[in-house]
Amino acid sequence: MRLNRSDREVFGVGSLAFAFLAMVFAFAALVTAAQSESHSNDTNKRVKQLSASGVVSKTAEVTVQEFSIVAHPGLVQSGKVTLSVENHGSLTHELVIIQASSAAALPKVTKAGGDRSVGAIDEEAIAESDKFGEAGEVAPTKAVTKSFDLPPGTYVLFCNIDLKKPDGTVVNHFKSGMRTPLVVV
Repeated sequence: MRLNRSDREVFGVGSLAFAFLAMVFAFAALVTAAQSESHSNDTNKRVKQLSASGVVSKTAEVTVQEFSIVAHPGLVQSGKVTLSVENHGSLTHELVIIQASSAAALPKVTKAGGDRSVGAIDEEAIAESDKFGEAGEVAPTKAVTKSFDLPPGTYVLFCNIDLKKPDGTVVNHFKSGMRTPLVVV
C-alpha cells in the first residue's frame, strides 16, 4: 500500500503527538515516583526521630477476643518489648509472634490432617530465626504479660488455635481473623 503525501504528513504529525504525550506521561510518572520516595524518606526520618526521643514505647497492650487481635500501640521500640495480652473473649486464645512482612506471607496448611486445619498457619514451616515466641494460652477474661527481645522489623501477632465444634467442623482462629501487625523500630 502506497501512502500519498497528505497521508504521510498526517501520519508524521500523529507520531509526533503520540511521542509528545508519551514523554509527558513519563515525566508525570517520574515526578510522582520522586514525591513518593520523598514522603517515604520523610516518614522513615520521623519514625527514627520518635524512636530516638523515647516517645515510642517498649510496651503494647494486646486485646484478643473472638475473632480479632488489636495491638495498641502498633509501633514499639526495639529491644526488650513487653506485651500485656488481655482476653476479652469467651474462648481461650494464644499469641504467637513471628517476624514477617504480613500475615499473607506466612505459610499455610494446605492439606487436611495432622494437628492443624487447612488455612491455619503451618508453624513448623516457619524458619526458627523468624520465631520470636508466644505469650502462651490466655483463658477467657484473663491476662498474661510477657517480654520478648525484638529487633527492628515487621511482625505478625496471631492466634493459631483450632476450635473443634460439636458437629465436627473445625474453626481456626487465625483463618477467622485473629492476626495483627506489630512494627518494631
